Amino acid sequence: MKIILKVLLVGLLLGTAAARADSGTSVELRLAKMLGLKVDDVTPAPIAGLYRITVGPQVAYVSADGHYLIRGDIIDVRSGDNLTIRRRDAARLAYLQHLVPDMLVFAPPHPKRTITVFTDIDCEYCRVLEQDRPTLNAMGIAVQYLFFPRDGIGSASWRKATDVWCANDRKAAFETAMGGKPVKNASCDAAAVVAGYRFGELLGLEGTPAIITDRGRLIDGYLPPTELVSLLDAASPPVQKTSH
Repeated sequence: MKIILKVLLVGLLLGTAAARADSGTSVELRLAKMLGLKVDDVTPAPIAGLYRITVGPQVAYVSADGHYLIRGDIIDVRSGDNLTIRRRDAARLAYLQHLVPDMLVFAPPHPKRTITVFTDIDCEYCRVLEQDRPTLNAMGIAVQYLFFPRDGIGSASWRKATDVWCANDRKAAFETAMGGKPVKNASCDAAAVVAGYRFGELLGLEGTPAIITDRGRLIDGYLPPTELVSLLDAASPPVQKTSH
């Protein structure tokens, strides 16, 4: 979350002068230039004077003059709808589309649903979830993994993730590593590990596992297969469960 705030705040500070000089353009275009965004990433919010901005998988709001940045949800009190959650879910899914080549995918022949899991090889509950994965597959759920070594770049967990990604048989190496057994050291272009880690940073993840459903909803932590499947169609806010 700090990364997103830093990027947005720097953009606001550096873009103030440019905004004043370009005051004849539309508000959306002016804010887009200030923040270094595409015009399509700036749209009017339901509240007059506010504009919704989308930065990767994150959604925030900014005042028309660019002086105020708001992180939070807009809720329609008449209907009870959370208008921000829907957009945030869509932003996560849009970002995920760029990471398809960076995923390790375990899927049944004809999956009914798909989940994306941020995993850490040294995370206890990540290993439990991987033990559940054959059950999830049997229930028609495809599981696609992104690496998120919580200790960061260069850590022991990072090295293990790299060894798995660079293995000749990634799936077999992953199953071995998640079983607590060593994997042969390997080297290659491990940009996929970086991509998963950066995405997790953008989401503000602090623990693993973290799951994104195929509707873009974020589930923070481990859930048993039956509970996880029952939540895939839910429209509730992100669920807080056990993480390690």
